[in-house]
Amino acid sequence: MTLEGKITWELLRNIADTFDSYRIRALIDAKEDILNAGIYDEKAYYEILFKMFDEEQLKYSLLRYLKIHEPINLSGLKIFSENHSLEFKKTFSLVQMLQGEQLIQVSEFYEEIPSSTEEQPPKKLFKDISITCFKGDFTKIKSVYEPVKTIFSSENCSGCGVCSGICPVNCITLKNGKGSVNDDICIRCGLCYLACPRTSLPLKSLYMYQDQIDEIKEYSAVGPFIEAFVAQTKIPEIKIACQDGGISSTCLYYLFDQGKIDVALSAKTSDDPWRPDPFLIEQKETIVQAAGTKYVNNPNLQLLNQNKLLDKRIAVVGVPCQMQALLKSKIYNIGIPSLNNVVYRIGIFCMESFPYEGFLKICKILNVNVQDVKKTDINKGKFFVYTNSGEELSVPIKDISNLAREDCEVCYDLTSESADISIGSIGAPPGWNMVLIRTQKGKELYHELIAKGLIESKHVNDVKPGLPMLQKIAGIKRNTCKKHVNAKISENKRFPQY
Repeated sequence: MTLEGKITWELLRNIADTFDSYRIRALIDAKEDILNAGIYDEKAYYEILFKMFDEEQLKYSLLRYLKIHEPINLSGLKIFSENHSLEFKKTFSLVQMLQGEQLIQVSEFYEEIPSSTEEQPPKKLFKDISITCFKGDFTKIKSVYEPVKTIFSSENCSGCGVCSGICPVNCITLKNGKGSVNDDICIRCGLCYLACPRTSLPLKSLYMYQDQIDEIKEYSAVGPFIEAFVAQTKIPEIKIACQDGGISSTCLYYLFDQGKIDVALSAKTSDDPWRPDPFLIEQKETIVQAAGTKYVNNPNLQLLNQNKLLDKRIAVVGVPCQMQALLKSKIYNIGIPSLNNVVYRIGIFCMESFPYEGFLKICKILNVNVQDVKKTDINKGKFFVYTNSGEELSVPIKDISNLAREDCEVCYDLTSESADISIGSIGAPPGWNMVLIRTQKGKELYHELIAKGLIESKHVNDVKPGLPMLQKIAGIKRNTCKKHVNAKISENKRFPQY
């Protein structure tokens, strides 16, 4: 049997570039360390290695194409997609990766659409891009991926836990929103940096994957969604324990009851009052332990590194940064078994989170013992604390914003735009949840809840304040994020690449 005619110089060059990738070299060199860590067996190790090899080879194939045809626009990228039998959104995600790795420069072109009123600014309509390549020796900048501790130390870490959850040697620890790396164990593979939503986040690609389209569109401040409702649970034990409408807990209840998932990642209160811990739910009877909102950062995704999850179907309930990490990892699929086992992404609205010490200071401001706190809520511009003795205490958010995590200031996403279904209270009547259906899987889940009689549902247009309120607050968070990112840029500090 001969390979003559099947191997081209282009293929050989791409393979050579791929073998030169530091991520591939790191995994090969650290095989023994990875297997000794006990998270992955040899079969899983090779699946990850070969999957990453395929992804890196495809990336370098695109880079070589760009070098030959530069400058290149969207039409040229579509030709590459057709020649390689790729969806355009996959090709564009690789463009955004190459841009993040500084191997190419991308210029975007917009058309300004005049506004119909003087009060509204003109809109910008995306038209095209122009791509040029780095002119030097690109092997010298492959180390753009740094240890993820650079994210920890620059007040950019979201505390989502994905870095710890996918580390093949278990060298990353997150506690109370702060991360640390054991340098004696770290193999410098860069997987943590690749998955992190605060290193770079291919926002246009995220939207294309969420909307299942092969074009670049502009979206409102809440991102792409199919339908919007307000809803509340009909399950008595959840209704008693839930924060507002109990829809996230009801989703898990149904998924367990119907055998659609084996486990769920969420958060429950630890032995320290109101300090959350990542929580692995393995049966519907324990769902109520995770009910209710916790405003203290919790790295749910660090649970992904448990060996017993390698063959389980997983649902994740989490905040926007955690949904971003999951969708980014789906787009740049590197074969991590537990990530690929996530079958439902249930997102929670989040304006910001507090370190545990910050929450304790809020209790001190309100002159309440943390042991006496029954429930917390953020509503109408205030932070509310409800006590076991029946008191309702509150403080304006503006008076305690300095206690929030500085890292949360660079997050643009209020409504978990990267989830299958997003749930919160903003815009919904008291005791109800606002629900944004974002994917077909989320739509099927929600309508099954209705069909089974587990929830009461109303269309969002039938309630007030409804979507206008949610859009307004989401826009405020986006503008605040832009302000803080621009401040980091002007001060020459590290900032998330969105």
